[in-house]
Amino acid sequence: MKKKEKRALLILIMVAVLIIGVIWLMTRGGKEEEVGQSVGQEEIVKVEADGTKVNTSEKLNKDKKTDEFEITNISFTEKNGETILSARITNKTSSAQESFFGKIVLLDKSGKTIGNIPIMVSETQSGEAIDVEATITESYVNAYDFKLER
Repeated sequence: MKKKEKRALLILIMVAVLIIGVIWLMTRGGKEEEVGQSVGQEEIVKVEADGTKVNTSEKLNKDKKTDEFEITNISFTEKNGETILSARITNKTSSAQESFFGKIVLLDKSGKTIGNIPIMVSETQSGEAIDVEATITESYVNAYDFKLER
């Protein structure tokens, strides 16, 4: 081999090693971060046999009341990259409430907002209860509490 060919081959090998090293660091770093997150979530997140993560926070799963609605039967899970909040909403006013787009504001333990999930609440008559579901393709299963905002 000529001197130029050897130099080109050496540069090619060095570039390949550098690329492999960067890929290894990126994948290794991601796994460590994921493990760190799961350790912090242990107290409020339970992982089912099928991989579904279930939020067990007493504060999040506790019935909620606003001036207009009562929110009960709350379920907050994550599966296949989707975070889903399911609940039953009852109209507690003396009149019908029009449908509206709102948001579920997710809170951490200190009460700071960590994310929002858009939600559509259908029209309800006085005393009527409806089931709602809000889904987002981000991981918020470790939320400590939530509130409904119009």
